[in-house]
Amino acid sequence: MKIALVHYAYPPVVGGVEFVMEQHAALFTRHGYEVKVIAGRGESGRKGVEIVEIPELLPGDPRNEEAQQQIASEELAPAFEALKAELKARFAAELAGCDVVFVHNMMTMHFHLAATCALAELAAQGLGETRFVSWVHDLAAIDPNYDLGDKLGRSPWDTLSRPPENFSHAIISAARQEQFCELMGVDTASCPIVPNGVRHIRLLRLTENVRVLCRRHGILYQDIVMLQPTRILRRKNIEFGIRVLAELIHAGHKAIYLVTGAPDPHNPATRDYGEELKALVVELGVSDAFHFVSESFPVSDDDLVGLYNAADLLFLPSRQEGFGLPLLEAGVFRMPVFCPRLEPMQSILKHNVNLFGLDDDPKDVAARLARTLDNDPGYRARKEVIRNYSWDKLLDERIRPLFLK
Repeated sequence: MKIALVHYAYPPVVGGVEFVMEQHAALFTRHGYEVKVIAGRGESGRKGVEIVEIPELLPGDPRNEEAQQQIASEELAPAFEALKAELKARFAAELAGCDVVFVHNMMTMHFHLAATCALAELAAQGLGETRFVSWVHDLAAIDPNYDLGDKLGRSPWDTLSRPPENFSHAIISAARQEQFCELMGVDTASCPIVPNGVRHIRLLRLTENVRVLCRRHGILYQDIVMLQPTRILRRKNIEFGIRVLAELIHAGHKAIYLVTGAPDPHNPATRDYGEELKALVVELGVSDAFHFVSESFPVSDDDLVGLYNAADLLFLPSRQEGFGLPLLEAGVFRMPVFCPRLEPMQSILKHNVNLFGLDDDPKDVAARLARTLDNDPGYRARKEVIRNYSWDKLLDERIRPLFLK
């Protein structure tokens, strides 16, 4: 499938719409779609993204400025008509063969009405099987900052207050959807909400190793991600964490437990302990939720930072620690800590540390852990963003349906 993205400009031009378009291009190419960007100015080094620059699409282009000045009065507008005809022909040539055309903000903004009307006429006439979608970010017709006033009652300004023929619509928010429907006289079913998303994996600065691990196991989409950045030693008491993990899962939570170390195949003691842990994981039925990270890759300092960013809490059930450096690391990442009521761990940090006894029931510890996270607004906001505003989720649930209209 080939997708076209159309706007006045594209990065490196700075702007909110431009940024969203760049996110769309990255999303679509990552999922195997071809992307053609048509803009007055733009650049991309991303494989699968073709950039077509049409300088006349820039609102500040001299020809557009002349056209806009002409239509601002009620006089004849030959410059407008000439530019519209040229752009219509250029759009027809460039968009031929595209399956879906996402026009970002141009159908509802007044900065370049020759381009707006050219696209409207082209869609009305039809371009093979090509589907046109107006991606609505803003509405000039109701924005007091633009004060279009009586202009909306005459051509071509009235294009901004009526739905273009053969266009579907995608609206970025419920508030904008309500405004759009009232202005255009359409119902909400014809203009679904497709909010802006966030590239959370990129924002979290995950290394390639951690990124692959997260995608393979759906780590960022788990309810609870426990991290224990330790070696595989009996005093680390990893079996207690596994039992807590099992209780979380039995209570209905999607949970995962990451231990950075891996059993040393050259050290019989750690190898035997590792095998015991793996047997316990199988016994408790949590094989898919427990992972020795170092079995996937050797954990570098940068990888460890990524694991902290991906996790929700530090779980350190050690029976003995000389100091407990991971507690300090967790503090830097604003991460809740769960550790035994032992020295020196119980004295290292005063805040965000949750203590338990080594003889406590794992079920009780699991319940406390879940309650602690549920009462943490930062944790809840993070999960809300990842679940509802990740681009991959939006593609599956909100954007792909637009391909079919």
